[in-house]
Parts: sequence; C-alpha cells; structure tokens
Amino acid sequence: MTLDTITAESGYNASGSQVDLAYGMIEDMIVTMELAPGSRIAESALVSRLGIGRTPIREALLRLAADQLLTWLPRRGMVVPEINIQLQLKVFETRKALEMLLVPAAARRRTQAEAQAIAQIAAEFRRLLGSERNLELLRLDRRFIATLIEVSRNPFLHLIEPLYSLSRRFWLAHRDLYRTRFRDETLTEFHIRIADAVAEGDEEMALRHARDFMNYVEEYTLYLGTELSLPERK
Repeated sequence: MTLDTITAESGYNASGSQVDLAYGMIEDMIVTMELAPGSRIAESALVSRLGIGRTPIREALLRLAADQLLTWLPRRGMVVPEINIQLQLKVFETRKALEMLLVPAAARRRTQAEAQAIAQIAAEFRRLLGSERNLELLRLDRRFIATLIEVSRNPFLHLIEPLYSLSRRFWLAHRDLYRTRFRDETLTEFHIRIADAVAEGDEEMALRHARDFMNYVEEYTLYLGTELSLPERK
C-alpha cells in the first residue's frame, strides 16, 4: 500500500504537514496490524518505510502515544498496545458518548456542499457493501468520521478519532469470531443510514441511527469479550 493510496482512501491530507502524514501512515499500520500488537517501534525503520524525516516521525509517535495508539514501556521504548477486551469496553463507553454529540451536530451544521460530499461517501459505502475489501472499508470509515468532525464545526470532537482507530483494529483482529454471529454488511449498512441522514440534514434520524449503531457495536463487543474469555480460546 502506497502513501498516495492510503491518504486518498483514509482522508489524510497529502498536502498536510510531514507530522500529519507520518501520523496517518503509522495509524494505518497500527489499525491494519502491519505493526502487530506488542511489537516494538523502530524509528529508523519507519523513516525508511515512509520516506519521512526522523523529526516528523518522532513527533507523530508522541502524538500517537498521547492518543493511546502507542504505549511507552521502560527499556522497550514505544510499543503497539496489545488488544485488550477490558480496555476496548472503556473505548466503547467513551466513543458512544462522543458519537451522540458528533452525528447530530454534523446533520445540523452541514452545508449543501458538505451534504454532497457525505452523500458521495455513502455511495462509496454502497459500492463496497458485501465485498471482502475490508481494509478499504476501514479506511473509508476513517475518512467518513474525519468528514463528520469537520462538518460538526466542533474541534473537540476530534477526540473520537483514536477511539475509532482502536475499534477498527479490535474488529479486524477478531473478524472471524465476529462473523460466527454477525454479518460484515451490517456495519456498512449502519454507516450508509447515518451518512444519508446527515446528508439530508435530518438531525433526529441521524441520532436515532447513531444510537442503534452504538447498541449494535456494544452487542458484538460484549459477545466477543465473552467468547474470548472461554478457556478453550485462551
């Protein structure tokens, strides 16, 4: 996956700062588990892999650590955090509260031009519905959330972005187990409904779909937590 492809699919601005680019690329590597849970971060390897200087890479790593997408461990340095169900439940708890603010604010404040942009994202979700292009879906989801934050006109809501990153990684890591009870398509269908309501400026409907979506995410997160705690899965 090239830099241009990831920035185009995920909504990271290729014309942004080198720190922003580094953050976006490393975040993508964490979510897709190219950087595996528990692995140690080597600055020199990232400099070579991304073609970005050491100083922007270091600043991006500090931002990722502040967002809890990386962890600092004594004598090991920066590492990718393990996937932990108890932590994921706290991620969900916080994400749910922010989502209930984000989605209706976006529906209320979007301009007509922004409505068209969100409708285009909904069309892209429809194009991918039922496909096995999971990484493309995850990157489109990242672009969708970034767009909603911009449209909401509330910069504090950017706090939801790393929570979504951790949630995407959690889902991808346990996708096979998720599919023993749930459909991949359901997540995409929820995104389409939310995007359609926001594009139409229907704040009440957008909030309703967001609430239903969060209830669904809670249901499958608890299911995965229960299954993962079974002795035969340890």
